[in-house]
Amino acid sequence: MGKKNPKGVKVGITGAKEVTVQGYTLMNIEKQENVEFTYMPLKSSAEILSATLGGHITLYGSTVDASTMPYLQEGKVRILAYMGPKDEKVPGYENIPSTEELYRVSIPKALGVMSPKGLPDYVLNKLDDAFAKAVKDPDFKKLMDRMYIPVIYLNRVQMATHMDELYRQGAEFIKMLKAEESKGKK
Repeated sequence: MGKKNPKGVKVGITGAKEVTVQGYTLMNIEKQENVEFTYMPLKSSAEILSATLGGHITLYGSTVDASTMPYLQEGKVRILAYMGPKDEKVPGYENIPSTEELYRVSIPKALGVMSPKGLPDYVLNKLDDAFAKAVKDPDFKKLMDRMYIPVIYLNRVQMATHMDELYRQGAEFIKMLKAEESKGKK
């Protein structure tokens, strides 16, 4: 359907495609497949799920979470690809490809904890140790599993490197948007 009538493929995402990470990923896929989807900006993942179940949109460009799982398990929706790294798949769905595997593009992830600038290294080290221990706690792991959130711990040095890469990707995305805009596309 996407190749024959790409405008007929309605993608539900939260917000405009130009300002969301899902939009970034899908725009890269559109470019590689030489298609253009119709985007339906919605307010929440719940709205996207309802629109998908109601047949109002073709693709659900949002998160897999506890509210989505019953519909997956009942076969009312299915995962075509993860918009993320190949190592962050929902347990039980590891055989589904990621957009990183298929198109070399994924949604950048950056969920972390911040502190005020200037904290001494001994405090930062203590915090690093505490968070490294906390993410291994069985109760924390159970909670994340129930919410279908993969936990990948990065210490502050690793997170800084990760954030630098996200900023680099963001700059590329902005450059791509500007090029599209200068061609008269939005």
